[in-house]
Amino acid sequence: MIVALLGSPTRTNLQLAYAWRRLGVDARVLWPWEAVELLEWEDVALLRLDIVPTLDGVESGFEHVPALEERGVRVLNRPEALLATHDKLLTAHLFATAGIPHPWTAHVEPGGPVPDCPFPCVLKPRFGSWGQDVYLCRTGADLMRMLELVAHRPWWRRHGALLQELVGPIPSDVRVVIAGDRAAAAAERIAAPGEWRTNVSLGGRVVTAGLPPDTEQLAVRAARAIGIDFAGVDLIPAEEGWIVLELNGAVDFDTRYALAGIDPYAAILDGLGIAVPEMRKAARHVTLVPTDKKEVEMAKTVQGKPARAGDEIVITGHSVGDSSKTAVILEVLGEPGHERFLVRWEDDHESIFFPGDDAIVRRPRRRRASTTAS
Repeated sequence: MIVALLGSPTRTNLQLAYAWRRLGVDARVLWPWEAVELLEWEDVALLRLDIVPTLDGVESGFEHVPALEERGVRVLNRPEALLATHDKLLTAHLFATAGIPHPWTAHVEPGGPVPDCPFPCVLKPRFGSWGQDVYLCRTGADLMRMLELVAHRPWWRRHGALLQELVGPIPSDVRVVIAGDRAAAAAERIAAPGEWRTNVSLGGRVVTAGLPPDTEQLAVRAARAIGIDFAGVDLIPAEEGWIVLELNGAVDFDTRYALAGIDPYAAILDGLGIAVPEMRKAARHVTLVPTDKKEVEMAKTVQGKPARAGDEIVITGHSVGDSSKTAVILEVLGEPGHERFLVRWEDDHESIFFPGDDAIVRRPRRRRASTTAS
């Protein structure tokens, strides 16, 4: 049986695949079109398609799901559920129907009226990630300025934006990684100094692994309301209890989120009902000790020079069945120490890529101009 993570070769996807291989599972990271060519009856396809860099939709690949299901492939994070985690307006509607505590949320469209909203509030894309284009508005004047700022963004013209109540003032949250009906990992995140967003891509820190009281039950309820199999649930504390801020169907996490005595990668397999081979079942009980040490990342330089647009990122296969994947850097994003890249992969789709130690960056050689007279 092959367990395929369908999506870009992100740091988390690769870590999941390598950890599952250590447990004896044939796990691979595949493009959706590769999955159609390779997967057969009783194989598993876990959709991990993410938001596109323009923040106006989800990466392509849903169109391949019917062919997989017709072949008897078990599909997890089915398209309608994964879309509901990425579409924050749809998330809010489903939470309201299910009675899940969620910040006040309203939709504002180009040319439409601006709803009355509580201040401070947050203006954000309907499809958003990485804390990108998320703005804090303390007054009505702030909100009007931010609406003018985003007026030319592709995501605004296509989907409008969301206005959401700011729950705080403590700039922290708890991310719970849900697999099936259980928490496989969880940790508290704190925003960087001077920053109100907790995104690790913006310098936020993972500080404490653990499940505060009542968070697992609420996170499972939120995942069930959406119908997602494997996702991250971000919770924020409020006076009346915990509130679900959002879900992430392509959630990023690592061993810093490991709960005491639990291997998160094995717990995810268990939660998803994916059998671990008998000879490796003992590995499920390995205890991972969380650490404050940052994970090892790929070198973001070429011979000491910072990565730049035009450089290539290469991820080589680590076992039989893996194909190498190459991307061209279109833009370097983020501050030094928190770099991420806008890249174009060999199949021409673009994504945001966070560096990991499984990738190398190289600079293509420049061709010398011909000096031969024609």
